Amino acid sequence: MGLASIRLKRGRVLGLWASVTAVAMGVAVLQGPRWLPDVKGMAAALSRKIAAPSLRRARRIALALPPRTARPISGLPQGMVLGYFYDPGDAQSALEMLRHYLPVLTGIIPFWYQINANGSITGSTEPDVLKLAEEHNLWTFALVENMAGQAVFGPLLNSPTARRRAIDNMLTLVEANGYDGVNLDWEGIAPSERNAFSSFVAELAHTFHQHGYYVTLSVPAETANQPTNSWTGAYNYRALGRSSDLLMIMAYDEHYAGGAPGPIASPAWVKQVLNYTISVVPPSKVILGIPGYGYDWSGDGPAAALSYQQAEALAKQYGASPNANHFVYIQDGQLHSVWFDNTSGLLAKIHLVSGYELRGIALWRLGIEDPKIWDFLE
Repeated sequence: MGLASIRLKRGRVLGLWASVTAVAMGVAVLQGPRWLPDVKGMAAALSRKIAAPSLRRARRIALALPPRTARPISGLPQGMVLGYFYDPGDAQSALEMLRHYLPVLTGIIPFWYQINANGSITGSTEPDVLKLAEEHNLWTFALVENMAGQAVFGPLLNSPTARRRAIDNMLTLVEANGYDGVNLDWEGIAPSERNAFSSFVAELAHTFHQHGYYVTLSVPAETANQPTNSWTGAYNYRALGRSSDLLMIMAYDEHYAGGAPGPIASPAWVKQVLNYTISVVPPSKVILGIPGYGYDWSGDGPAAALSYQQAEALAKQYGASPNANHFVYIQDGQLHSVWFDNTSGLLAKIHLVSGYELRGIALWRLGIEDPKIWDFLE
């Protein structure tokens, strides 16, 4: 059962798609502007503890194995519709954003926490958001990231003390706030740390699985095994897929902010990514990351990241076709080239992967996508 069954609502399978009439949305990470959150003290966040919800206890019991020996993947539904969740406003705006997506989401991945080189975690939890998610039976995975790259991950992965502290802190974070598991979005790891990262994920999964929690990873897209690649070399898909419960493949930035203009994620390129991925990772563990953003390239500097709404406004301002996902314009004598994903592009990817029998799809990120895509969800 693959994306033909991805029509999920509030954690239950409601029916099969006759064709791809629904879109699974979750997201991954931009290499360019990231709309980064403000970082607050973890102590304050953890003090606002949410009691372990009854539904999540039921999920763990439903694994049909003792919690300390259970393999969490057995509890995940097919056709997951996930959204990377980050709202830079106040708590009320975050709640309103989530309410907007409740009818169509299976789960959220809150973008709230940072891992540090010594294994400590900083960030801020919004308990009301997690409470609303629980009330509507959404799966929740705490995203833990750091965009500092090797400056953080080199010291962390090479220190047994920091590794243990990181695992213990992530377990505390998940338990204290009632998450179903964790999502590591660790980007910029040096290729030389490939084995160290794989072994860390194995250690993390061992601990989390003993307690009935899930380990998921957001990883850069690859079209082949390239251990020495400066951006993707640290991510051994085969080893990571063996240890973790879900690999969320960030199938975007085919053309990134610091490079030449081009599609964010062309269907042909996404197909290459998926062909390689499922050759080394079981499709049941794969979530396809889909972009909701675009880039505006101009001059010699890096491109500016755009939401779909911003790209659409520019297209209207300069008379571009409303159905195009690419247009050019001139401003102050400078040529601009804009690429973004709209509904037709997103649906093309859904059609493309419908035969791969993946676990689902995730959108980076909720709130910046073409809103018309939700019209395809009943």
